[in-house]
Amino acid sequence: MLCVDTVETPIGPIHLALRGGALHALRFDQPFEGTRAPAPVSDRVRAYFAGDVHALDEIAVDPDGTPFQQRVWAALREIPPGETRTYGELALQLGTHPRAVGSANGRNPVCLAIPCHRVIASDGKLCGYAWGEERKRWLLEHERR
Repeated sequence: MLCVDTVETPIGPIHLALRGGALHALRFDQPFEGTRAPAPVSDRVRAYFAGDVHALDEIAVDPDGTPFQQRVWAALREIPPGETRTYGELALQLGTHPRAVGSANGRNPVCLAIPCHRVIASDGKLCGYAWGEERKRWLLEHERR
């Protein structure tokens, strides 16, 4: 069973789903079905948007994914707030192809806590963010303040 909550943010409501106390999914588009139960994770999301860009660093996450996706997502969590990596840099680190990294990045069900917004194209362009380029830009600027 999922416990769910919605947090209002400057870039729109963000919907959380927790499974066994860990963040299972986080998205902007539509609420999750489940038992409404505000959790400490909701407070951490609010703290992140209030300026504590490290508030999500230690949140337990429990997303569904393949072993390869889990490896990519673990690497994403190592990118500090305020920094970015290219798909190529992550691919080199993981011994794979940039497109494979992009594919796993695009399937990340826990945006923010698994910071896929910190991955950019090799030319520095903001591309490939499921929740829109404007949100990606806002998040990166927020983390650099």
